[in-house]
Amino acid sequence: MPAHDLHARVAAAILAQLETAAPASWTPPWHGADPMPRNARTGRRYRGINVLALWCAAQAQGFADARWATYRQWTTLGAQVRKAERGTLVLFYKDLPRSAAAGDGEAPEGAPFVARAAHVFNAAQVDAAPPTTSEPPDTSPPAPLPVFDTFVANTGAVIREGGTRACYVPATDTIHLPPRTAFRTPTGYAGTLAHELVHWTGAPHRLARDLTGRFGARTYAAEELVAELGAAFVLADLGLARAPHPYHAAYCASWMPLLRANPHALSHAASQSSRAADYLTALQPAALNLPSFEASVPAAATVDATPASAGANIDQQQVTT
Repeated sequence: MPAHDLHARVAAAILAQLETAAPASWTPPWHGADPMPRNARTGRRYRGINVLALWCAAQAQGFADARWATYRQWTTLGAQVRKAERGTLVLFYKDLPRSAAAGDGEAPEGAPFVARAAHVFNAAQVDAAPPTTSEPPDTSPPAPLPVFDTFVANTGAVIREGGTRACYVPATDTIHLPPRTAFRTPTGYAGTLAHELVHWTGAPHRLARDLTGRFGARTYAAEELVAELGAAFVLADLGLARAPHPYHAAYCASWMPLLRANPHALSHAASQSSRAADYLTALQPAALNLPSFEASVPAAATVDATPASAGANIDQQQVTT
């Protein structure tokens, strides 16, 4: 099966949802409390476009278990995939000079690579699946969020509280955020701050994320998609629920022309989001680092205060929301 098939499938599925539902009421597959999908045999997390593919499949079929594996992998675990069950396509790449990039769900740029496709099955699709060794995530909103607060503090990001609008300002390399009390829920606060932290990772002296060459006039929508997905990845790894961003409807509306024009935009955004989440995780002390991602087989908030208009044209060099 062509490697690009997964990119097109996931983009088409999300675009179809966007076109049949009002943006304000649409629930993306990366919202909710689902943990990051992981391989049942290796325990490693999937990443990039594979995360979206598996979250989409879980949302569509009502899977609550985060474990996935190939038919053969389930067999080695003593489990049996039930007859007539359909697998979900995932991708991984083996590139010659930079094997560390494998598993992003997108081909490494400028490097020879071999794309591989595999079908994986959820634990709900098999008989005799071994019991999970981890506790299900606590979906109740904790108050406060010590795990998230520690995570943020370890990044060293400069955060200024005040006002009614959340944004990252490249000129001063600072994140501006409404007071914590302005948010309706602790997870809403965490989702908005995680979104801005992903923008923060794109600074020239960090990941130097520049999407202008690839997306041109749609760069702003693409960067917001990166921040949306990156925040979801971070919060999922921390076991926190992801809720709609205050600008959810405006962002969703901007993604429709982006995905229509470039089906690979979603794949590229997912890849960049994984890298941003990895960057933030790497800033944590070793004792707090999250489990590694699967490479071999491969957010959120509501603010009480009235935000600035999400439809305004914003110069991304000055501020990124």
